[in-house]
Amino acid sequence: MTGKEAIDKKQQRGLAIERRRALTQEERDEKSRAICDLLIKLIKDSRYSEVSTIFSYRGTWDEVNVDAFNNWAEGQGYRVAYPISLPKGIMKAAVPAEKDAWHRAAEKDAWHRAAYGILEPVMKNSKILEPRDIDLIIVPCVAFDEHGNRCGHGAGYYDRFMTFMPPESLIMVAFEAQKLEKLITEETDISVSTIVTETGITKIS
Repeated sequence: MTGKEAIDKKQQRGLAIERRRALTQEERDEKSRAICDLLIKLIKDSRYSEVSTIFSYRGTWDEVNVDAFNNWAEGQGYRVAYPISLPKGIMKAAVPAEKDAWHRAAEKDAWHRAAYGILEPVMKNSKILEPRDIDLIIVPCVAFDEHGNRCGHGAGYYDRFMTFMPPESLIMVAFEAQKLEKLITEETDISVSTIVTETGITKIS
Protein backbone atom coordinates (compact mmCIF):
# COMPACT_ATOMS: atom_id res chain seq x y z
CA MET A 1 0.00 0.00 0.00
CA THR A 2 1.47 3.39 -0.92
CA GLY A 3 1.54 6.46 1.26
CA LYS A 4 -1.15 8.08 -0.85
CA GLU A 5 -3.52 5.16 -0.19
CA ALA A 6 -3.17 5.74 3.55
CA ILE A 7 -4.02 9.45 3.59
CA ASP A 8 -7.10 9.07 5.75
CA LYS A 9 -9.59 6.58 7.09
CA LYS A 10 -12.17 7.34 4.42
CA GLN A 11 -9.68 6.54 1.68
CA GLN A 12 -8.64 3.32 3.41
CA ARG A 13 -12.29 2.30 3.60
CA GLY A 14 -12.78 3.05 -0.09
CA LEU A 15 -9.68 1.04 -1.04
CA ALA A 16 -10.84 -2.03 0.92
CA ILE A 17 -14.34 -1.86 -0.56
CA GLU A 18 -12.85 -1.62 -4.04
CA ARG A 19 -10.69 -4.69 -3.40
CA ARG A 20 -13.61 -6.65 -1.95
CA ARG A 21 -15.88 -5.83 -4.87
CA ALA A 22 -13.16 -6.77 -7.35
CA LEU A 23 -13.64 -10.40 -6.30
CA THR A 24 -15.93 -12.41 -8.56
CA GLN A 25 -19.09 -13.92 -7.11
CA GLU A 26 -17.52 -17.36 -7.52
CA GLU A 27 -14.48 -16.21 -5.54
CA ARG A 28 -16.65 -14.70 -2.80
CA ASP A 29 -18.69 -17.90 -2.53
CA GLU A 30 -15.61 -20.11 -2.36
CA LYS A 31 -13.84 -17.91 0.19
CA SER A 32 -17.02 -17.58 2.29
CA ARG A 33 -17.34 -21.37 2.44
CA ALA A 34 -13.73 -21.64 3.62
CA ILE A 35 -14.32 -19.00 6.28
CA CYS A 36 -17.46 -20.78 7.52
CA ASP A 37 -15.56 -24.06 7.75
CA LEU A 38 -12.85 -22.35 9.82
CA LEU A 39 -15.45 -20.71 12.07
CA ILE A 40 -17.04 -24.09 12.74
CA LYS A 41 -13.64 -25.60 13.51
CA LEU A 42 -12.88 -22.68 15.84
CA ILE A 43 -16.14 -22.91 17.78
CA LYS A 44 -15.61 -26.65 18.24
CA ASP A 45 -12.39 -25.87 20.13
CA SER A 46 -12.55 -26.53 23.88
CA ARG A 47 -11.91 -22.88 24.72
CA TYR A 48 -15.41 -22.10 23.41
CA SER A 49 -17.13 -24.97 25.23
CA GLU A 50 -19.14 -22.57 27.40
CA VAL A 51 -20.56 -20.64 24.44
CA SER A 52 -24.34 -20.90 24.07
CA THR A 53 -25.37 -17.58 22.45
CA ILE A 54 -23.74 -16.21 19.29
CA PHE A 55 -24.33 -12.78 17.76
CA SER A 56 -23.79 -13.18 14.01
CA TYR A 57 -25.04 -11.30 10.93
CA ARG A 58 -26.53 -11.57 7.45
CA GLY A 59 -24.50 -9.34 5.23
CA THR A 60 -24.61 -7.38 2.01
CA TRP A 61 -23.86 -9.00 -1.35
CA ASP A 62 -20.12 -8.23 -1.22
CA GLU A 63 -19.44 -9.21 2.41
CA VAL A 64 -18.36 -12.60 3.71
CA ASN A 65 -21.48 -14.79 3.60
CA VAL A 66 -21.70 -16.61 6.95
CA ASP A 67 -25.14 -18.17 6.37
CA ALA A 68 -23.62 -21.67 6.32
CA PHE A 69 -22.07 -21.06 9.73
CA ASN A 70 -25.32 -19.59 11.08
CA ASN A 71 -27.28 -22.62 9.89
CA TRP A 72 -24.73 -24.97 11.45
CA ALA A 73 -24.80 -23.10 14.77
CA GLU A 74 -28.60 -23.10 14.93
CA GLY A 75 -28.64 -26.79 14.02
CA GLN A 76 -26.21 -27.50 16.87
CA GLY A 77 -28.53 -25.82 19.35
CA TYR A 78 -26.74 -22.50 19.75
CA ARG A 79 -28.96 -19.45 20.20
CA VAL A 80 -28.09 -17.16 17.28
CA ALA A 81 -28.97 -13.46 17.30
CA TYR A 82 -28.69 -10.97 14.44
CA PRO A 83 -28.33 -7.16 14.27
CA ILE A 84 -31.14 -4.64 14.07
CA SER A 85 -29.83 -1.16 13.23
CA LEU A 86 -31.67 1.76 14.79
CA PRO A 87 -31.21 5.55 14.48
CA LYS A 88 -28.21 7.29 16.06
CA GLY A 89 -25.90 4.34 15.53
CA ILE A 90 -27.70 2.05 17.98
CA MET A 91 -27.67 -1.67 17.27
CA LYS A 92 -29.79 -4.36 18.93
CA ALA A 93 -29.15 -8.11 19.03
CA ALA A 94 -32.33 -9.96 18.07
CA VAL A 95 -33.21 -13.65 17.98
CA PRO A 96 -35.73 -14.01 15.09
CA ALA A 97 -39.19 -15.53 15.48
CA GLU A 98 -38.87 -19.31 15.72
CA LYS A 99 -40.52 -21.80 13.43
CA ASP A 100 -41.89 -24.98 14.96
CA ALA A 101 -43.81 -27.98 13.71
CA TRP A 102 -47.22 -26.63 14.77
CA HIS A 103 -47.04 -22.88 14.25
CA ARG A 104 -44.62 -22.08 11.46
CA ALA A 105 -43.96 -18.36 11.32
CA ALA A 106 -44.05 -17.01 7.80
CA GLU A 107 -40.69 -15.70 6.58
CA LYS A 108 -42.13 -12.18 6.56
CA ASP A 109 -42.92 -12.50 10.28
CA ALA A 110 -39.30 -13.32 11.10
CA TRP A 111 -37.26 -11.24 8.62
CA HIS A 112 -37.55 -8.09 6.52
CA ARG A 113 -35.32 -6.08 4.20
CA ALA A 114 -33.86 -3.09 6.00
CA ALA A 115 -31.44 -0.38 4.84
CA TYR A 116 -29.12 -1.37 1.96
CA GLY A 117 -31.23 -4.49 1.41
CA ILE A 118 -29.84 -6.24 4.49
CA LEU A 119 -32.05 -8.90 6.05
CA GLU A 120 -32.94 -8.01 9.64
CA PRO A 121 -35.16 -9.76 12.20
CA VAL A 122 -38.60 -8.21 12.62
CA MET A 123 -38.19 -6.54 16.00
CA LYS A 124 -41.75 -7.02 17.31
CA ASN A 125 -41.51 -10.78 16.72
CA SER A 126 -37.95 -11.19 18.03
CA LYS A 127 -36.33 -11.66 21.41
CA ILE A 128 -33.99 -8.74 22.12
CA LEU A 129 -30.79 -9.63 23.97
CA GLU A 130 -28.50 -7.49 26.09
CA PRO A 131 -24.72 -7.62 25.51
CA ARG A 132 -24.38 -9.58 28.76
CA ASP A 133 -26.55 -12.33 27.23
CA ILE A 134 -24.07 -12.89 24.37
CA ASP A 135 -21.02 -15.14 24.55
CA LEU A 136 -19.52 -14.56 21.12
CA ILE A 137 -19.80 -12.00 18.31
CA ILE A 138 -19.04 -12.73 14.65
CA VAL A 139 -17.96 -9.28 13.45
CA PRO A 140 -17.94 -8.18 9.79
CA CYS A 141 -15.73 -5.36 8.57
CA VAL A 142 -14.83 -3.22 5.60
CA ALA A 143 -11.07 -3.27 6.27
CA PHE A 144 -8.69 -4.73 8.83
CA ASP A 145 -5.01 -5.08 9.65
CA GLU A 146 -2.87 -7.78 11.26
CA HIS A 147 -3.13 -6.11 14.67
CA GLY A 148 -6.86 -6.78 15.00
CA ASN A 149 -7.94 -3.25 14.09
CA ARG A 150 -11.11 -3.04 12.02
CA CYS A 151 -12.94 -0.42 10.00
CA GLY A 152 -16.67 -0.58 9.37
CA HIS A 153 -18.88 1.57 7.19
CA GLY A 154 -18.45 4.55 9.50
CA ALA A 155 -21.69 4.62 11.51
CA GLY A 156 -20.13 3.01 14.58
CA TYR A 157 -22.85 0.42 15.20
CA TYR A 158 -20.49 -2.42 16.06
CA ASP A 159 -18.01 -0.27 17.97
CA ARG A 160 -20.74 0.95 20.32
CA PHE A 161 -22.07 -2.56 20.86
CA MET A 162 -18.65 -4.19 21.31
CA THR A 163 -17.72 -1.68 24.00
CA PHE A 164 -19.60 -3.92 26.43
CA MET A 165 -17.93 -7.16 25.31
CA PRO A 166 -14.61 -8.71 26.41
CA PRO A 167 -12.00 -8.80 23.60
CA GLU A 168 -11.80 -12.61 23.63
CA SER A 169 -15.47 -12.79 22.61
CA LEU A 170 -14.89 -10.92 19.33
CA ILE A 171 -14.20 -12.90 16.13
CA MET A 172 -13.82 -10.84 12.96
CA VAL A 173 -14.40 -12.34 9.52
CA ALA A 174 -13.12 -10.88 6.26
CA PHE A 175 -11.61 -11.70 2.91
CA GLU A 176 -7.82 -11.41 2.69
CA ALA A 177 -8.43 -8.80 -0.01
CA GLN A 178 -9.71 -6.45 2.70
CA LYS A 179 -6.45 -6.52 4.65
CA LEU A 180 -4.43 -3.31 4.75
CA GLU A 181 -0.93 -2.74 6.10
CA LYS A 182 -1.99 -0.56 9.02
CA LEU A 183 -5.38 1.01 9.66
CA ILE A 184 -5.83 4.51 10.92
CA THR A 185 -7.75 4.16 14.19
CA GLU A 186 -9.61 6.40 16.60
CA GLU A 187 -10.21 6.09 20.35
CA THR A 188 -13.73 4.78 19.75
CA ASP A 189 -12.58 1.96 17.45
CA ILE A 190 -12.75 -1.49 19.05
CA SER A 191 -10.17 -4.08 18.01
CA VAL A 192 -10.72 -7.84 18.01
CA SER A 193 -8.75 -10.79 19.41
CA THR A 194 -9.35 -13.25 16.55
CA ILE A 195 -9.42 -12.83 12.76
CA VAL A 196 -10.77 -15.46 10.36
CA THR A 197 -10.14 -15.16 6.62
CA GLU A 198 -10.15 -17.78 3.89
CA THR A 199 -6.43 -18.41 4.53
CA GLY A 200 -6.68 -19.22 8.23
CA ILE A 201 -7.29 -18.15 11.83
CA THR A 202 -5.16 -15.42 13.43
CA LYS A 203 -5.04 -14.92 17.18
CA ILE A 204 -3.96 -11.45 18.31
CA SER A 205 -1.63 -11.59 21.32
